[in-house]
This record gives sequence, structure tokens and C-alpha cells, in this order.
Amino acid sequence: MGRGYGIEQLLDAAVRSVSAFGSADALVDDETVSERPRHTIKTQEFLQAIRRQVAGDDPERRARFEKSLQPSLDLPELTVDYAWRQWLLQVTSLPGTKRQSMNTLRESQSKLYEIDVIRRHMQGNAVKPVLLINTDTLNGAASEEVVKEATSMLDRLLRLAKAEQLDVIEASSPMEAAEHVNALQ
Repeated sequence: MGRGYGIEQLLDAAVRSVSAFGSADALVDDETVSERPRHTIKTQEFLQAIRRQVAGDDPERRARFEKSLQPSLDLPELTVDYAWRQWLLQVTSLPGTKRQSMNTLRESQSKLYEIDVIRRHMQGNAVKPVLLINTDTLNGAASEEVVKEATSMLDRLLRLAKAEQLDVIEASSPMEAAEHVNALQ
């Protein structure tokens, strides 16, 4: 026989859930950020911090981020995390928890695919694609299992990038990543 729950029990469970995950505002903010299909929340936050470091209040430098490109008319617009001169930079992150593994893998594969499509359709143009990997998980207080998962994913990304002849930048902080981005000439 099924068991019903009273309104008071449901409200109590909702309050406990919100308390376990922080404030209701934080949950709503996380949902808003996660609606961006291009990035995991971790990568979105990392990219925003890089943008602040690199561009500050300079509108010209800010315009280099989240650039939409349409290499040919038969393709939809593709978005590159950072585009300037010949550089096409995509940002991805290593998983910070076991639960993030599948989403970060999808994100990184999507970024690699977008770089590949753009490069193939801009054949005569001298583009230099770069994959920037947020490796903060390897330096933090993550569990042994998470570090193992992140290391495995990093190895996979490095092998895929090598096969695709992509430059790779590994950065463990937004400040380090911003230094690399600023060095692109």
C-alpha cells in the first residue's frame, strides 16, 4: 500500500534540502548558470574569472570572449571561448567530483569538436586552435578517486589534442590561465 506525505512533511523536507545545499538563492543561481549549455558551472566560473583578469573594463578585450563564428553558410554559428587574431581558444575543466565526470567529458569533447569543425572549414586561414584545461582539481583537496578520474581525463584530453595537433595550456588557477591568454600574440 502506498504511503502519502502531508504538506508539513513536504515543507520540512524542502527546507532540509535547501539547508543541505546552501541557500535557496544559491540553488537558483546555480540553475541559472547551468542553463548555459556550452559550459559546466565549474568552467563557466573559471572562464568568467579569466575574463575579469584579461579584460577588466576594456570593452575591446571583453569582446574577444564568447565569440560567435560561422565558418561557412551551411554551418550553424559556433561559439569560441576566446578568439583573437589567429588564436581560437576553448576552455574546459577537469572534474572536481565523481558526479561531474560525465558532464566535463561531454563539455571537453564538444569543445574539441567545435575547434575541429572551425579549423576544417577555415582551410586557407591560419588559425591556431588552443585547448585551455582548468587543472585545479589536481592541486586541491580532492579525494584520491577524484584525482585519479581527473588525471585519466587529462591524459585523454592530451592524447586527443596531440592527435588533432592542438596546442594545450594547463592552468590550475584563473590568474595562471590569464597569463597564458595574455601571452598569445
